[in-house]
Amino acid sequence: MAKVSALAILALIIGIGGIAVGGYSLFSVVTDSGVHRSYYATRELIYTSPSEDSWFNIPDISISFQVDAGESVYFSFTCYARLEPVSSVTTMHFRLKIDGYSIASSLTTVGPTSGTALNTYFSVAFQQVNTTLSAGIHIVVVETERECDGFIDNCLLFVQTYT
Repeated sequence: MAKVSALAILALIIGIGGIAVGGYSLFSVVTDSGVHRSYYATRELIYTSPSEDSWFNIPDISISFQVDAGESVYFSFTCYARLEPVSSVTTMHFRLKIDGYSIASSLTTVGPTSGTALNTYFSVAFQQVNTTLSAGIHIVVVETERECDGFIDNCLLFVQTYT
């Protein structure tokens, strides 16, 4: 009977040890992932800016996000753009604006690379990383400028903070 009790106690100790190691592994994977917070904004409706050759914020594509000391921020934006040429220049531009300041390094332009295209759809996608934002609350929007007739739709802005 003593052998059975000793064996049961040994099995219990090994089982508890296994649970402890498994719990530690799970906790380590979750906390070491690096991603702290995620945010997104979407707009499925068609948007046409009020005029050409001026920058306008895309409605509904605005995110207020928190940055802690030592964190970096990842931004991703996607949408579809339909361009309808009205002159030899047929392009649409996009960029991030953080806390009211346009981020020149995020500038993305879509349009035909040569020749003329009529009523052409383009997939717009860009990513940006910022490692210098101060701790606190920030606001990011996406601006667009068009040099043609056209519109955008199915917009998604995604923001993640990480270490």
